[in-house]
Amino acid sequence: MIALFTARVKSLYPKFTMAERKVADYLIMNGDEIEDVTSHELARRLDVGQSTVMRFSKKMGYSMFGEMVADIKSSGDLSTEIQNGDGLFTVMSKVEAKYHELLKSVIRSNREEDLGSAAHLVDAADTIICYGCMESGLLASHLCWSLVGLGKSAYCDADIIQTKRRLRMLDPTRDLVIVVSKSGDKSEPVGMAKAAVAEGIPLLAICDASDNPLSRVATSSLRVIEIADRSTPMTSMGVDAGVMLMIDTLIASVYQQDRKKYAASYRGGIVAAFSERRE
Repeated sequence: MIALFTARVKSLYPKFTMAERKVADYLIMNGDEIEDVTSHELARRLDVGQSTVMRFSKKMGYSMFGEMVADIKSSGDLSTEIQNGDGLFTVMSKVEAKYHELLKSVIRSNREEDLGSAAHLVDAADTIICYGCMESGLLASHLCWSLVGLGKSAYCDADIIQTKRRLRMLDPTRDLVIVVSKSGDKSEPVGMAKAAVAEGIPLLAICDASDNPLSRVATSSLRVIEIADRSTPMTSMGVDAGVMLMIDTLIASVYQQDRKKYAASYRGGIVAAFSERRE
């Protein structure tokens, strides 16, 4: 069974129902030998409802059960697992393979209508506040400067108190808050999200593909893959790359809303921003 799929199951395990955990346990133990099983057949084997099997595959980020089975079968062995005697070029190749697998999972977790909704929110906003805590704060800062490059008035501050003060000055009819949180359940980003909702400000979340407190309060969400296992440096590699993929996709999607407008503002966006800060 591919390591990424197993890690993903373990990350989501606390959020599964008891019946969904039976499906998860079976796939972890028998995924290497899984044949062309249907959702009905798997439900029969495990004595659970077919709806449980379908719901499990959707929580894992697949639009259809067949996609999950095909992905498990094509994944093969533990080829991305870094072994004790691997040379450094082999290590690089395995890290690249893991990135590729995780990025495919991120793409599969997002629908075109979600991208369209997120891009519309950003395109329509005059002022945008970006917020993230700790590692996600660096990603939020990257998003902020990418928006500035498009000519947007965007701000990012690691200080949650200062950010909430700035938030209260926003106009609910023409501004936006974007919260980046890989897990979607940390208290600081969820608190920022709830503060935006309380002020009536539209909220775009970039967070884990599973159901979580941040996605539940967001106006619109873009989905990434968080792997909670931090037992080695290798276990969570690629998670930030998934967030970067969604940030860059968001920027490109906003650009597509009005290519002429954003092409005209792009080159001068960063220069203008620095000029304003020097005054």
